[in-house]
Amino acid sequence: MTAPIEIVLGVVILLVLVPVAAAAVYRLVVVRRNSTSVLVRRAGEESWRYGAVRYSDTDVAFYRLGSVRFGADVRLDRRSLALGARRQPTGPELDVAEEGELIVPFSGTDPGGAVVEGELCLAPAKLTGMLAWVEACSTEQVRPRRPHR
Repeated sequence: MTAPIEIVLGVVILLVLVPVAAAAVYRLVVVRRNSTSVLVRRAGEESWRYGAVRYSDTDVAFYRLGSVRFGADVRLDRRSLALGARRQPTGPELDVAEEGELIVPFSGTDPGGAVVEGELCLAPAKLTGMLAWVEACSTEQVRPRRPHR
């Protein structure tokens, strides 16, 4: 005996929608609670994406808020992160940037060794926090640990 098509469709919809909804809630609640809000534009892209950054001891993770992935969209090694000269938004950037926000180019390497470049748009206080985090990289993080003998 076969199941009615409504039951099969219901099960399929539940198997697809529940994980997507859980990922969306995770992004909007958990990630935003312990992160810094930013606008991100990767090199070669025209549009800005709303997102969040989270700092750890060894890396910075970028989360696009419109994404439904559980993990970070981009993760950059702290030792490789370089921030460029800040500038004021111009032209169409004024439509997405809040008053007083700055645009800062960045580059770094992801865990696979690929170079990731782009721009961040964030408030001066948030930029100060990011710069302090980058500059506070400890010597143990810069130099690999030697095995104990």
